[in-house]
Amino acid sequence: MELDPATLDEASIYNFMMSTILPRPIAWISTVDAQGRPNLAPYAYFMGVCCVPMTVLFCPVVPPAPKQKKDTLRNVEVVPEFVVNVASASCIDAVNLSAAPLPAGESEFDLTGVSAVPSSRVRPPRVLEAAVAYECRVRDIIEISAAPGGGWVVLGTVLAAHVDDALLDPVTHQVDLQGLRPIGRLGGGSFVNAASDTFTLTRYKTLADLAARK
Repeated sequence: MELDPATLDEASIYNFMMSTILPRPIAWISTVDAQGRPNLAPYAYFMGVCCVPMTVLFCPVVPPAPKQKKDTLRNVEVVPEFVVNVASASCIDAVNLSAAPLPAGESEFDLTGVSAVPSSRVRPPRVLEAAVAYECRVRDIIEISAAPGGGWVVLGTVLAAHVDDALLDPVTHQVDLQGLRPIGRLGGGSFVNAASDTFTLTRYKTLADLAARK
């Protein structure tokens, strides 16, 4: 079956994308508004972009009416900084709760009971309970569409990263997957623990590697 997005309504497109683009890492984004009030919200449209400079992106979508922009987007437009706190199994209940639609200015840190600690390079606080956090300065905000079903791409340059010492290999700088236990988003209300069902494959990096496999 071939699907033509132009013939589908927003809900159908959303359900199809969310049940096929899997699993999606969750960025637990902390920001502050012009008054310095913190906001904390999860985003599953999230990805790393490149290493030099270290860059990430997340995508806030158009919220339900009557709001036109999510608080996170409004915040980074006036205070162009944010922190990506990695969502892990140890704090997934708080991550889920922070998606609740609080009135603007009310703190999800207070709602969820997680601890806000000062960042070293940016104004928004990071989540103490998150084993990994990226402090970012906004590089660009790209509007795809402000219509219902639309959204924006927020690109951020990483100024500093924080990681639990116990999880980091000091030589390779690789983080222990089993210790981090990152959570991914699936379709509907389903999630997955990315550390619970893994396997390893050989990566073929050169022509000699390809020849050796025969």
